[in-house]
Amino acid sequence: MSLLYFFQTSLEYHGITTKELYQLWFKHAQAAFKMYEQGIMKYAFKIAGERKVLGVMSVESPSVLDTCFVELPLYQALGDQLHSTFTPLRQYEGFASDVSERVGNGENYGDEKSILKKGLFYILTFTVEYDPTMTQQDLFAVWAEEAKEALKAKKSGIILDLWKVVAERKVIAVVCVDDPTDVDRMSLDLPIMKKMGSKVRIDCKSIRPVEEWAADLQKLAE
Repeated sequence: MSLLYFFQTSLEYHGITTKELYQLWFKHAQAAFKMYEQGIMKYAFKIAGERKVLGVMSVESPSVLDTCFVELPLYQALGDQLHSTFTPLRQYEGFASDVSERVGNGENYGDEKSILKKGLFYILTFTVEYDPTMTQQDLFAVWAEEAKEALKAKKSGIILDLWKVVAERKVIAVVCVDDPTDVDRMSLDLPIMKKMGSKVRIDCKSIRPVEEWAADLQKLAE
């Protein structure tokens, strides 16, 4: 069984010049692309304006997380200045089916193919708190309605992909839009925001496909 993990790596650097960092980071990116070929890396993005990279990995065992990065150039050269975190995920379609079963609405969702297109990318993290006036079943009913709309957005290509954090009331989504306004409109129109928006916190970051960042690194490293 493949296990999904959201990873985020932040980088500090001391004792080398900025150009040396770019040269090292470019070598690192080239080596990391092999993880796509191996099927380990599903998505990778750089947070715009920050020395941080994030993405989603698919591995057969948690032990892979301890070994998959150690041979990469940045880890070998600046390992003490890198910090990585890994968060277990499940595909959102499976969670949506579970919630729908609990409310008895008969919905069952197969994996929806992601549509990668050109545009502005953002990563959204939704944290859902309990409204004290709601029962667990009430929350499931809202979340089932929410999941149906979210998966429609994935089918349309607005949402590239999304995942439920294991054992937490948290959802991570990568969206692709033409204008930042689209992100506000989409999030405000979600059923869970309309019905219990005061209990939902959204964190948003502008991100770039790591391939674009690698192309910039190549120029900066020259």
